[in-house]
Amino acid sequence: MIRFLFVLLLIVAAACPAFAQNAAQNTTEPVVAAADTPVIPADYREEGIASWYGEKFQGKVTASGEPYDMEKLTAAHNYLPLGVKVTVTNMSNKKSVAVTINDRGPFVPDRIIDLSRAAAQELGFINAGKAKVVIEPYRPEPPKADVVATAPVIIHKKLYGAFYIQAGAYKVKDNADRLIARLNKAGFHNARTVRVVTDSAQIFKVQLGMYKTLANARKANSKIGPGFPGTFILADVIQD
Repeated sequence: MIRFLFVLLLIVAAACPAFAQNAAQNTTEPVVAAADTPVIPADYREEGIASWYGEKFQGKVTASGEPYDMEKLTAAHNYLPLGVKVTVTNMSNKKSVAVTINDRGPFVPDRIIDLSRAAAQELGFINAGKAKVVIEPYRPEPPKADVVATAPVIIHKKLYGAFYIQAGAYKVKDNADRLIARLNKAGFHNARTVRVVTDSAQIFKVQLGMYKTLANARKANSKIGPGFPGTFILADVIQD
C-alpha cells in the first residue's frame, strides 16, 4: 500500500508542471494589449472660452501625475482623455497651438479649457486672460512627397467612460441637499453629492450621472433647462 501511494505521488508531481503549462497556454482569459496613444473622434469640435494658469500652480501635481510646467504646451480639460493631443485655435486672431491634455479643469461653467502660460502666449491672450477658442483633434502635418508615409492614425468613433453633469458646488451641505431635492422634483433622480476637501475649505458638489458616453451626457445636459443654470460635463474617460 505504501509503495502504491509513493508511485501515485510521483505521477501527480510529474503531471503538475505539464498541467500548469497547458493551463497557461489554453486559458480563456483575454490578453490585455498595450494601450494606444489617446485620440478623440475625428469630428470632435468644441467652442468656448479658454483661460490660462501660471505661477500659482507651477510645480504642483496635475491629474496625470506629472508636475505642472507653465512653459510646456499643456492644458486642463474636464473630460478629454489625459495624454491626448488637441489643436486649440484663438477665434479672434486665428492663431493655433497643439497642446497635450494632462490635467482636469476648469471646473466652472463659462470656460472649456485651461491652457498653460506657454500655450496662452502662443495664442496671444496672456494679457487678456481669456479668449474664445475652438478645440479640435490634433492633425500632424502630412509627410513630404519624398518621405515614406507612416500608418494612418486610428480615430476612435466615440468616447465612453464615467461622465457626470455638475449642477452646483456649495460650502454648506444643506444647500447641496436642497439642490438635489429640486432636481428630483424636476425628474432627475440620479443626483449624487461629492465631498471635496481643499486646504481652506470643503466643497459639496452636486452631480448627475453617471452617463456611459459623452453623447448621452450632452443629451441629458440639454434637457436640464433654465432652472438650473451653469451646468457642465466632467468625466474620467476610457477609450474604445
